[in-house]
Amino acid sequence: MKPSPRSLLLPLLHPAIFGALAASAAAAPWQPEPGPDWAPYAHSVEIAPGGVFDFSVHVAAGAPAGKYGHLVVTPDGHFAFGQKPGDAVRFWGVNLCFGANFLERSEADRLAERLARSGYNTVRFHHFDGNLIRQGGSSWDIDPHKLDQLEYLFAAMKKRGIYISIDLFTSRGFSEDELAAFGFPPGSDRGKTQQAFKGLIPIHEAAFEAWSRFARNLLTHKNPHTGLTWAEDPALIGICPVNEDSLVNRVSHAWVLPYYKKAFVDSGAGSADEAGDRSSPAWNRFVYETHARSDARLFDYLRNTLKTRALLTGSNFGTTQGLAIVRQHYDYVDNHRYWDHPGFPKTAWRAPFSFKQQNATREKAAVPREIMATRIFGKPFTVTEFNFCRPNQYRAEGAVLMPAYASLQDWDALYNFQYAQSRDMALDGSHANYFAIAADPVGLIADRTSALLFIRRDIAPAVHSVAWALRPEEAYLDIWKRVSEKYTHLGLVSRIGSIVGDPAQIRESGNPAIPLVTGTKPPLENPLPPRTWLADVNIAARLQDGGVLSPGSIDAAETRYTSDTGQIELRSDTGAVRVVTPRSELFLLPPGIDIEGKCVSVAGNTAQAAISVIALDDEPLATTRRILVTHLTDALTAGARFDSPDRKLLEDWGNPPHLVRHGEATLTLRLPPGGWKAWTVDATGARVRVIPVHRKNSGFVMTLATVTPEGTQLACELVR
Repeated sequence: MKPSPRSLLLPLLHPAIFGALAASAAAAPWQPEPGPDWAPYAHSVEIAPGGVFDFSVHVAAGAPAGKYGHLVVTPDGHFAFGQKPGDAVRFWGVNLCFGANFLERSEADRLAERLARSGYNTVRFHHFDGNLIRQGGSSWDIDPHKLDQLEYLFAAMKKRGIYISIDLFTSRGFSEDELAAFGFPPGSDRGKTQQAFKGLIPIHEAAFEAWSRFARNLLTHKNPHTGLTWAEDPALIGICPVNEDSLVNRVSHAWVLPYYKKAFVDSGAGSADEAGDRSSPAWNRFVYETHARSDARLFDYLRNTLKTRALLTGSNFGTTQGLAIVRQHYDYVDNHRYWDHPGFPKTAWRAPFSFKQQNATREKAAVPREIMATRIFGKPFTVTEFNFCRPNQYRAEGAVLMPAYASLQDWDALYNFQYAQSRDMALDGSHANYFAIAADPVGLIADRTSALLFIRRDIAPAVHSVAWALRPEEAYLDIWKRVSEKYTHLGLVSRIGSIVGDPAQIRESGNPAIPLVTGTKPPLENPLPPRTWLADVNIAARLQDGGVLSPGSIDAAETRYTSDTGQIELRSDTGAVRVVTPRSELFLLPPGIDIEGKCVSVAGNTAQAAISVIALDDEPLATTRRILVTHLTDALTAGARFDSPDRKLLEDWGNPPHLVRHGEATLTLRLPPGGWKAWTVDATGARVRVIPVHRKNSGFVMTLATVTPEGTQLACELVR
């Protein structure tokens, strides 16, 4: 072949010039193009009645919400209903944000029906307070029409067995008179005031008054659609007085810090030189104790003045040790965590958006692992915000990591953030959002199956527990002090969480047997109390040697983690996860990895994928007659534009249709004999077309493919 003029020229280029050209090419914008690798997918948020995604049977039995009384905390630290105190209950749901909470009545019924079919038994009304306030009014002046819309939505959820959780401050704005009373600059917009206000409530009477007036106006209002006030309705199960108000994060705001410095000195807690110094134990103690006193006041107002029956929590953001000192007084502990939360290199909440594009499995299930230690033993634990954010290319991991490890830890409630943040998005889906699962074909299916697995208790809780003995004097040494990273790795094997106190005190106060791990500063006296270990790099090996963890549950390289139930195995070196239960088997697979379960084997996998095989009739896979198989790869919108193929900077969401990433794998199912038949299903769960299932040796073999000449799909149904 005759060389082209271009090929003759290239060898003559200086290496530096050639390198620059190569770098320029590598940094060229990238878009998914419809073709063999990315194919159009008919995205829908609807669920076909009776279809393979209709999980309403697990919600309808509890309808209407509240039929068994108010939610209570059991002696062993879980949720139950007052009229059924011996039956622990779990919740999985979604956040509805901003305009998604304000619908016409027929729309509210439609949404509530769909969420029940999704298998959700709870919803968090979130970021609703800004929309609820009368335009131009004070922060407690509620718009009657908006309130009626919200209360009808409450009633629609309640009717279908869906419980409600709320915050009493998230993002509403303030009148000029209020800004003046707070000492905030006149004309400050909502974005500038909301974080400062969270830090002001514990220290400023005008801020408490503004918060309490809104709480009174909402909670004492009788909902005409239920006949009950919010405060007395058993369908309202949880209240956070102020969302993400952890004072450790808010105290340094320039508008509020002077108030705290003055109070610190005036109270005699410390000197002016220590005020604001995060290396000062006196200042750090003051911050945490001030937060605890403020929470006690907010809780007292809600319980004793407004007579609310809902359970109360707070400080739902952060992993610093000192927060346990605050959280130990709550009815339940709540926290938030995101994988690949967007960054905003230019303007907050506006494109372009930056992402890390990292794999959570290779980071030892960083989400949810990083918040495991913030659970306090003896209290329910919830996660009212989590997300594996779009367009992270590994986000299908959430379909396995969240239900598997939330179940292993025996948590009590999880809420995906978010389902939708506008009316249109809630009703019809979307394409342009990093959080909303209504805009993400992968996230939507992942969360539905997660709800089923968690509520149905497919995955067993850990057999053993290892507690972090949280010494206040250690937490006060460094306001940002967290538990040992190595300690959090134990949460991939057994239950972990915190108990506030010195190890000796914990041993004397009714916890004589639970193994304890604690920090090294300040030093503890020798010898250590029985069954107590100091956190260090060898903690996993020492706990295995001490009989606390099963031998081999964490390998010597600390890349393979096997739960003490034997059901979950994570390989951080390969990025693979296997979850094997009687009713379901779940797998996370990078391309080229084969994996074996008990009833299921996967071979020839060509793309990063989450594959789940779930019995739908509540029978074990060994005897089931109906199975859901999901095969989640990746999805983007046509025309989505990134600044380079690494997809770390998203410049434009593009426009529909959604495109699904091609992936194939061979599935071998060791199922009971019978005339098994399989169909691909569409986004609603309705059957589309028959696909072959072949008998081979002692099992059945089928090919999974997200993209075929006949169509694009993320799931299939098997029936015998």
